[in-house]
Amino acid sequence: MARERTDGVGTSDTPQRLPASLARGLAAIAADREHGASWLARRGATLLAEASTPDSARVATRRLAQLHIAARRLVAARPSMAAVANTAAHIWLAAADAREAGASPIEVLAALHAEAERLATLWDDAARAIGDAAIPALAGRLYTLSRSGTVERVLARLAAERAQAGQPAEIVVSTSYPGFEGRAAAAALAATGWKVTLVADAACGVFVSQVAAVVCGADSVLADRRVVNKVGTYPLALAARATGVPFYVLCETLKIAAPDFALALEQMPAEEILPSPIPGVTARNPYFDVTPAEGVTAIFTERGRLTPAQLAEQATLAARALAALG
Repeated sequence: MARERTDGVGTSDTPQRLPASLARGLAAIAADREHGASWLARRGATLLAEASTPDSARVATRRLAQLHIAARRLVAARPSMAAVANTAAHIWLAAADAREAGASPIEVLAALHAEAERLATLWDDAARAIGDAAIPALAGRLYTLSRSGTVERVLARLAAERAQAGQPAEIVVSTSYPGFEGRAAAAALAATGWKVTLVADAACGVFVSQVAAVVCGADSVLADRRVVNKVGTYPLALAARATGVPFYVLCETLKIAAPDFALALEQMPAEEILPSPIPGVTARNPYFDVTPAEGVTAIFTERGRLTPAQLAEQATLAARALAALG
């Protein structure tokens, strides 16, 4: 069995280098500090779609070898984001299923391409369905943190509906340090009609009692219903629970991790929080935390309010896709 090599080639009888544009795109996903899991998963699907355009049976086998390497790198690129791993794995699963059914290499490549294109456009449709499920629960003044493309789409729609009904649209947004994604989220929400109050993360205990609900996205939902999201989510969930405020998560089912998903809470450079070294001080800069299931009131997906059966089903599907990728 061929092994993937560290110089960017491997997994076929004839080692293959990745096309430069694909390699750059994968590196950008791994290094990205601005976007959430939905955006990065969609970007990964787009990269695989662009790299898998069926053009010639002569190059199909070589192209599939490259795409296998690329899909595996996507799985490993963001270990806190099951959405990125699941997207890559499901795209490769389409190829594996086609091959198992006896398809030729060019037909396998076409199946992979079709799945990559489908998943690249899935996220917008999912956000609309998530809004259908979640908006009835999002009454009154709200609270959010970090930056989730799914949450922003739902809240933009909610602001328009409130404006049409003559209702106020007020929201508290945590700055989401380190990284300060909350500032960008605050600007985006204000542009869609929300009256935004931007606060420090540590002030969540002061402001959470003044809202009707907390709403946030997710980078992963684990098989036991714990939620992985930007660091600061867990303390906000604790504050919400202590004050009796419901805590809602909005995310796509592709963010549900396989039971054995190799979750790692990504850490960023320590210089971000300690620019100048201090003797005897070690700085750690985790970007994600894990909120226990009991801290989450409900998880809304494109299939509605997530049920235990749906969670188990999606986790099993994710495990199958990852196993096919190897």
